[in-house]
Amino acid sequence: MATDIDAEPAAPLITLDELTEALDGRTLPGAELTVEAYQSALADHALLAPAEDSDHAHPFWLIVLALRGMGITVDELCALAGQRSQDTLLYGTCGIEQLAPLHVGRTFRTTCTVGPVARKESRSGGFLDFVTVRVEVRDADELVGVVTEGFIYKRGA
Repeated sequence: MATDIDAEPAAPLITLDELTEALDGRTLPGAELTVEAYQSALADHALLAPAEDSDHAHPFWLIVLALRGMGITVDELCALAGQRSQDTLLYGTCGIEQLAPLHVGRTFRTTCTVGPVARKESRSGGFLDFVTVRVEVRDADELVGVVTEGFIYKRGA
């Protein structure tokens, strides 16, 4: 029978100063990504998008490009944010500004910055850490979209 004595001690909570130092104002590597024709067709089908003969990818692809285009994985972002096993990551907000169509088959370049970072105390006495990630998506030199994602770390006891 397992007891609490057998359990490993909980990792310490990252301080707001440490979180800010690790992430606020940080530039992530970004990436080069291509929306292939077959990927666009699969997404259109899954999203029940109207069938049309267009070389434009669905606007949903901005979210995909933003997540893939950070240049690090979400797990790596969690590590930078000091996520512990008892913490929960929530995808809080997602703002999308599409400035031009996404052309299927083109290679997009993303640039990514983190900030601001904030902490609030929850009603239950725990903490919620808010990390904002801004990803700009470019087709050649043209800015085609900006995605601002809000990651929330619900800090466990």
